[in-house]
Amino acid sequence: MLALVTISVFGLFHPVELEVRPAPGGVIVIKSGEDERELEGSRSMRLRSAALVTGRDGAPVRFMLSVPGKIRRDFFGTLEIRAHAGGLLAIVTMDRETAVASVVAAESPPGAPMESRKAQAVVARSFLIAARGRHEGFDFCDTTHCQFLREPPAAGSAARRAQEATAGLALNYAGRPIAALYSANCGGRTRTLEEAGWQPEAYPYFAVECPVGGGVSGHRIGMCQTGAAEMARRGSTFREILGRFFPAAAIEGTGR
Repeated sequence: MLALVTISVFGLFHPVELEVRPAPGGVIVIKSGEDERELEGSRSMRLRSAALVTGRDGAPVRFMLSVPGKIRRDFFGTLEIRAHAGGLLAIVTMDRETAVASVVAAESPPGAPMESRKAQAVVARSFLIAARGRHEGFDFCDTTHCQFLREPPAAGSAARRAQEATAGLALNYAGRPIAALYSANCGGRTRTLEEAGWQPEAYPYFAVECPVGGGVSGHRIGMCQTGAAEMARRGSTFREILGRFFPAAAIEGTGR
């Protein structure tokens, strides 16, 4: 059975209206109150209240979701729209591996080598497994509070290949997956939780040397994305990259 995650999308836009349409050649089913209708082709529907969007028989489906005039994105899964604080919440339920590929596509630095993308996939998957329920009523959001999320990358893309090459692998400590952290640039050295003034977590983050200095961007805990990319350029594998930034963790299979 596939592992699923629920992710709130477009929350930064505080939408009061959402538009949904099927992917080309597809069909979506929209249930709103007592009303149920199918959309296919180029037809779309604007929603201003609670609704459920699926394929036929409630199956996952490819669909396009937009905040009219602001943002649009393709997704694969099911969509629940909830009324919330005078607006709407758009919550996509998707396969965890689809989420991993989408995070890798969004979070990896431009031009990142494949081995650093694989490391990103393992870190993203670990977070998705260990930090579920981060929000009340759904697992994650699509901002830096959790992890950036974009539309599912195409088959054969670098992000998809990185996800597929590491499918099921996560960072474990004391026999459990860890909610692995990362940031853009540590400036040459990552920090411990104590140095950052953070509360202790299940994994004891270490301060480690990084091959890239420069301007700091982010909290400097866990994997440095810029450093990971540089290590990959110098020939390190994703396992070696993760071993540098998470020296007490094991890379182990967790199943789907």
